[in-house]
Amino acid sequence: LIMSTAPGIQLVQAQAPTELFFSEYIEGSSNNKALEIYNGTGTAIDLSAGGYNIQMFFNGNATAGLTINLTGTVANGDVYVVAQSYANTIIKAQADQLNSSGWFNGNDAVVLRKGTAYLDVIGQIGYDPSTQWGSDLISTADNTLRRKVDICGGDTNGSDAFVPSLEWDGYAVDTFDGLGAHVANCTVVTD
Repeated sequence: LIMSTAPGIQLVQAQAPTELFFSEYIEGSSNNKALEIYNGTGTAIDLSAGGYNIQMFFNGNATAGLTINLTGTVANGDVYVVAQSYANTIIKAQADQLNSSGWFNGNDAVVLRKGTAYLDVIGQIGYDPSTQWGSDLISTADNTLRRKVDICGGDTNGSDAFVPSLEWDGYAVDTFDGLGAHVANCTVVTD
């Protein structure tokens, strides 16, 4: 969106998010697993009323093996953290919702949905990459991934190739210090 305010001056504003999206993915040691969801929509979102859920597709399966229905509300500019119930205390201290089922490993696709509509996909549904998508620190196995600050929406296509380095920054296994907050440069006005 480009706005003109005076002759010769243009302000450029990134489009604000219209829906929730994943802002952090933790695939740590043992049960240290969490997903952070960012709300930059401009309004609080009631997750239950909106029918928001997370699905996990294990080992290249095209059918979800786990669905977690989300509850509670996420304020505008805030995050909502879903964590594995047996994760360490640092992760659980940031969690808004816990789930004790078996969770993803590096080769499992994870989807954020509103009802049945895909809002964001990590991985590729129906495809098994063997151990992970990506490489080194910017991969889905034994790493933490954080959404780059200039990403303002999710990947709504569950069948396209997933290349983490395009939208994510990678951190070593069991990196939890960024969980519970996200910065997105989606409504910043510059000249």
